[in-house]
Amino acid sequence: MSKAWPILLIALLLALCPACHWKQPSRQAPSEIGLLENPDGKMEIGQAASPDNASRYQLQTGNRMSLGFCRSALWVRLPLRQSPPNGPWVLEVKAPWMDRVDLFLPNPAGGWLKQSTGLQQPPSEDHLGLFALNAPADTPRTGHAYVRLRSMLSLNASLRMWPRQSFVEHTVWDSYLYGVLYGIMGTMFLVNLLVFITTRDRAYLLYILYLVSIIAHQLCLQGQALFLPTWLWHLIPEISLVVSGAVFYFGSAFCRRFLNTPLYAPWLDRLLLAAQVTGAAMAILGLTSQIWWGTWLVHIVAILGPVLGIVAGVKALARGFRPARFYLAAWVVLLLGCMAWGTWSMGWNLLVPLPPSLITIAAALECVLLSLALADRIALMQRERRQLARSERRYHQLSITDSLTGLNNARYFWSKLGSEVRHAHQVNQPLGLVLLDVDDFKRFNDSYGHTEGDKVLAELGSLLRVAVRPADSACRYGGEEFALVLPGAEGSAAHEVGERVREALDRRVFQVGSGDRVKVTASLGTAQLEPGDDARSLVRRADRALYQAKAQGKNQTVCAELDLSAGSPF
Repeated sequence: MSKAWPILLIALLLALCPACHWKQPSRQAPSEIGLLENPDGKMEIGQAASPDNASRYQLQTGNRMSLGFCRSALWVRLPLRQSPPNGPWVLEVKAPWMDRVDLFLPNPAGGWLKQSTGLQQPPSEDHLGLFALNAPADTPRTGHAYVRLRSMLSLNASLRMWPRQSFVEHTVWDSYLYGVLYGIMGTMFLVNLLVFITTRDRAYLLYILYLVSIIAHQLCLQGQALFLPTWLWHLIPEISLVVSGAVFYFGSAFCRRFLNTPLYAPWLDRLLLAAQVTGAAMAILGLTSQIWWGTWLVHIVAILGPVLGIVAGVKALARGFRPARFYLAAWVVLLLGCMAWGTWSMGWNLLVPLPPSLITIAAALECVLLSLALADRIALMQRERRQLARSERRYHQLSITDSLTGLNNARYFWSKLGSEVRHAHQVNQPLGLVLLDVDDFKRFNDSYGHTEGDKVLAELGSLLRVAVRPADSACRYGGEEFALVLPGAEGSAAHEVGERVREALDRRVFQVGSGDRVKVTASLGTAQLEPGDDARSLVRRADRALYQAKAQGKNQTVCAELDLSAGSPF
C-alpha cells in the first residue's frame, strides 16, 4: 500500500468541510424570533396568533431554538419582513428529528394557509427529503408566520428562509458533499469486503458490519433516510435506534478483536463487552418502540463509547501495538465529531459555528483511519509470520545440521535416506550410498589433540560438500563417520564418487599445532539399493563393505556385492 494516498485522502476529507461551503447559495436566517412553549401541545393557530398571547412569546435573536428532551410543542413566531423579498421561498427546519412541523402563513384572502411535514405527517406533495415547506409567491411580507414544532425526541432546530432557487442549489451542494462522504465509506466497505473474502479474518468481518451500521446511522441522522417512501417515515426513529445499537455492538466487538483485549487488557475487555450489551439493549428498545429511553441511552453512550475506544487504543499503543496509531486517531476523530454533533443538536452556541455535516465527515475519516489500522495490522501480521517462518527454518536447519562440519546430521541422514529409498522403489530408479570412516582417527586425536582432530573433520566436511551434486546429501552421522546419499546413482557411480573423495583426502596434508605435516586417510564402503531393501538394510550392506575396506588395509573403497539371486534391481 502506498504511503502517500492515505495522507492525501485524509487531507481531502479535512478540506471537505470548508470546501463544501466555498460557494454556498444565499440564505437568510431570521434575526429575531418569538418562542412559546405549549406543554400539553393542544394550542391551535387561533390561540397562538391571538393578540392576547403576543406578550407570552419570548423574543430571541438568532435562529436557533432548543427545549432539549421534552414532550412539549414549541410555537415560533416569525416576522415576515425577514423573509426573502421576491418570489416563492422555502422555510427549512434544520433538525435531527422532528415529528411534526406545521407552517401557518397569512392567507391574502383571509385566514391561514397551513403546510405540514414531519416524520409523523409526511407531506403528500413531492418533497426533497427534508423538513422544508414552500411559501407561495403571494405570501405577504408583513405580519407574522407561525411554526409549530413537535418531537418526541430532542426538540432542537434552526430555521432558515431560502429563495426557492437558492434552496434547490443548496440541496445540490449538500448532495455533492454527502455523495463524496458516503462514496468514501462505500469504497472502504468494498475494499475491506474483498480483503475479508481473501483472508477470512474475523476483525475485517466485524469492521464491515460496523461500517454498514455507521453508514445506515448517518443516513438516518442526516435526513437521507427521508428519501424512503413516506409511509415508512414514522418508523425512522425506531430504525435509527436499532441502527445505533448495531453501531455500538459491532464497534465494541471490533475493538475487542482488533486489540485482542481478552488477552492483553481483561478489565478493559469487560467494559467493551458491557458496551456490546448496551448496544443490544438499544436495538431491543428500538424494536419495542421505546424511543424516549433509547434516545437518552444513545446520547449518553455516544460520548462514553469513543472515550472507551480511546482508552483501549492508548493501552494498546503503550504495549507497542503499532496499528493502534491509526485506531486511536480514528476514535479521537469520532469523539470530536460526536461532541460537535451534540453541541449542534442541543442548540449550544459556539464561537465557531459547526455544520451538522461534521459528524458525517468525522465518520468517513474514522472509516478511512480504521481501514488503515486494519491494513497496518495485516502488514504487521505478515511481518511476524515471515519472521516466524525464518525462525522456524533456522531452528529446523540447526536441528538437522552438524555444527562442526556444516553437513547434515544423523537425524537428517536417516530421514533423508528413508524418503529416498521409498522414492527409488516407487519410480524404479537406482540409489547409491557411500559410508566413510576416517582411518585411525582415535590415534590421531591421542597424538595431536581433539582440536586438531576437529580441524580434520571440518576440512573433510568441506571436501564432501564439493564432491556431491545438488541433489545428493552429505551427512555426518557419527564421530568420524560420514555418509553420502546419491539418488539416481548405481553401484559403479557410487564407487566413483567414493574413490574421488578418498583420493582428494589422501592428497591433503594437514599441519598440526606442533608444526608437523600429517596425512589422513579414510576407508569407504558403497552399496546400491536392491529390491526389498529398506534404509537400514542398505546401510548394513554399505557398512559391511566399509569394514571390508578396513580389513583389506584401509585407505580404499569397497563396493558391496549385489545379491544376484534377486535379479538386477533396475
